[in-house]
Amino acid sequence: MDWESAKQYCKDRNWDWSLELINQAQKEMEELAAENKKLKDQQKAQRLYNSCNY
Repeated sequence: MDWESAKQYCKDRNWDWSLELINQAQKEMEELAAENKKLKDQQKAQRLYNSCNY
């Protein structure tokens, strides 16, 4: 189930506590994805830098 489907499911049942939990989980996943991309970009830049120094 994707985020929007899960949110709609909770809205249909008036599960506000679950909706808040889903929003928090989605925010955390987006932050982790951004951090992961940042770290991968740093790693790629470091490899490129190291390859140019040899």
